[in-house]
Amino acid sequence: MKINVLFFGACREAISTHEYALALESPAKVVQAFDALCQTFPPLKNFGNSLLFAVNEEHSRQDDPIQDGDTLAIFPPVSGG
Repeated sequence: MKINVLFFGACREAISTHEYALALESPAKVVQAFDALCQTFPPLKNFGNSLLFAVNEEHSRQDDPIQDGDTLAIFPPVSGG
């Protein structure tokens, strides 16, 4: 299956790209997609467990399933005041 991955904020800056097409074996979960992305983009590992995920614009956890054609967004937590 193929999914589209969008990167935001410091994630995008760390890997110098904002979008990536990822091929995965089906069935898959968010965590499996992220592990595959870390193989392609090692700087993502530096974010540890602080990243947030959304699948098709819905907040998601790492154990949530993803399907062919989904869009996975990855972004660091937003802070400020």
